[in-house]
Amino acid sequence: MSNSFSSNSVLNAYIRIEEMLSDVLRVVPYCDAHKSVWSDSLVPVLLESCSLLDSLWKYEAQQSPCVTKDRFTMCDYFTYFGNYMQPKWVVFWGETPEVLKPFENWSMSASYTSNDYTELDWWEAYNSVKHDRLMNRMRATLAISVKALGAVFLGILRCEYCRDAIAQVGWLSGLHSNPAAFLGEDSGWTEDDWIAAESKLFSYAVGWTCRPIPHNWTWQGPASHRFCDWFATYSRD
Repeated sequence: MSNSFSSNSVLNAYIRIEEMLSDVLRVVPYCDAHKSVWSDSLVPVLLESCSLLDSLWKYEAQQSPCVTKDRFTMCDYFTYFGNYMQPKWVVFWGETPEVLKPFENWSMSASYTSNDYTELDWWEAYNSVKHDRLMNRMRATLAISVKALGAVFLGILRCEYCRDAIAQVGWLSGLHSNPAAFLGEDSGWTEDDWIAAESKLFSYAVGWTCRPIPHNWTWQGPASHRFCDWFATYSRD
């Protein structure tokens, strides 16, 4: 691994962005009536979130011997990571818990090639704000900013280079002594190991991306009280 990459810096940057969003949420609670609200305070949340994800995925892409380019677009990341990221969902803790799928639009793709690339609304908003912050700052809405930060959360969990830092920051709980080892979700039993990844604003059930959640099931591992309550009342058959 290159000495230029610091997983602790990635996690610290994410936590700072999450705190910025938390400050906004103390004034503008996240609910249906406020999702379209924009604020200058949300501009740095959107810009920093997407910039962090771009940097993280750029680093990961460059570790592949099959990748020779130095400049990347979201279309490139779509071809590299789209098949894995598309079904991912997180629980966002607004006024009420809400399931978000930041990469859901990529499901329109027949295959993960550049010809099938579908734009993501939060990334499109980021590009607009980045290129003209003053004229396009209204694109930094509460819903867009939350979705962008949720995408970063999922991107960090996916990154194998961040796993030690994820464990150190206290996001993980599970029935194993080393739950970070299961974040790759490349085995068929991860859902039964009851591993939860939780930050201040998001929760993720490792291994449960495509698995139904029958009504009234209980989470059988350690996790936050709010997540256990949500899991018991949420049905995704």
